[in-house]
Amino acid sequence: MQSDPEHIVDVIDGVVDDWEAMSADSMRWAPPETKEPDLFDELTEIVAPLVNAAADILRPVGEAIERVMDHLIEGGPDDRDR
Repeated sequence: MQSDPEHIVDVIDGVVDDWEAMSADSMRWAPPETKEPDLFDELTEIVAPLVNAAADILRPVGEAIERVMDHLIEGGPDDRDR
């Protein structure tokens, strides 16, 4: 890098020219646009809690069926005859 004053002045002029070339709006930050919730998002908000509630209700039923099936598999009819 050169240390002569002309080089420094040229660098400053280049920066000022670049800055002037940009519009004032291009330097402003804007938050991302928020999109309106569509039908799918609204249905998801409504249906998701209902599905979770149904799963919570049916979980004990599924566990009971699993216990019965485990009992039948482990202690099938062959064990009763002995």
